[in-house]
Amino acid sequence: MMLEAISPTCWSDLYVLKLDGRPWGEYRGRWFSECVDIHLTGRHELCLEKAGWLGNRFTLTDTADGRILAEADRSGLFTSAWDMRLTSGPARLVSAGWFNTGYRVVQAGRVSAEINKVGLCGSDWAVADDGSLQNTDQLFIGLVYHTILRRNADAAAAG
Repeated sequence: MMLEAISPTCWSDLYVLKLDGRPWGEYRGRWFSECVDIHLTGRHELCLEKAGWLGNRFTLTDTADGRILAEADRSGLFTSAWDMRLTSGPARLVSAGWFNTGYRVVQAGRVSAEINKVGLCGSDWAVADDGSLQNTDQLFIGLVYHTILRRNADAAAAG
């Protein structure tokens, strides 16, 4: 399966989600925050929340019942990897290489998904899995990747 997040323009903070080419929802970031509000088809709403002001721990929460669907935290201070707890079990989001903008999701020693930038705008992305991940897992992986891209862009602009 493939999940894509495409912004209508390069200056918009709204992203349209497409699951296997069909509209699935949209998300928009909050001002002065790394939290994201997600609106899926069928009036299903989720939220990516950051725990604490300075932390790196994120949770994907179902806003209807407060249930946590997935969690992620940086693997360490000097690493680009993230430890994740997905519906399908523990996973690790790791860089695809030194000069590569993509990441891979590794579960039980095998790559279960890959994510990379797409399109002309710098923050559009697409995640493709091997069929073992649920849609919400793909979404969570994409949102963490979106956070990585934003942090990298902010660091480049500050330097």
